[in-house]
Amino acid sequence: MKIRSRPLYAYLFETGVLNGTPEEIDRAKGEYRRLYKRNWKQQKRPRKELRIEVTLKQHKAIKTAALESNLKPTSYARQVLLNATNAGTCTISKDEVLAALQSVSMAYNALQLGLIHAGLSYTSKAEKQLIHLQQKLI
Repeated sequence: MKIRSRPLYAYLFETGVLNGTPEEIDRAKGEYRRLYKRNWKQQKRPRKELRIEVTLKQHKAIKTAALESNLKPTSYARQVLLNATNAGTCTISKDEVLAALQSVSMAYNALQLGLIHAGLSYTSKAEKQLIHLQQKLI
């Protein structure tokens, strides 16, 4: 059997099928071809890269904002840029989500108490909390 590709020969040698049956060699060649195609597609997929330059103060501000959002600075910068073009998802920190959930829970509990006691003050308190939550999420 003649093998013209050095990388293929190296792959077959590493897998230890050179002294095997022709079926094993054909199976290994197919596997090599599949891996080769996958690597080729990954290398050739269209990508665009943006490089920006920031001052030390700007970098510190970006890094601080990223830490508050529990993101890496590059991920944070990507999300901010995509949000600016209305193409990405919104950035909301974990703390803001937890605060919103806490407000919803408090409003639900106040509403339940209002229904149990049938008092107007409890219901108005729940409405105020829900309005506050709505403003926080907007």
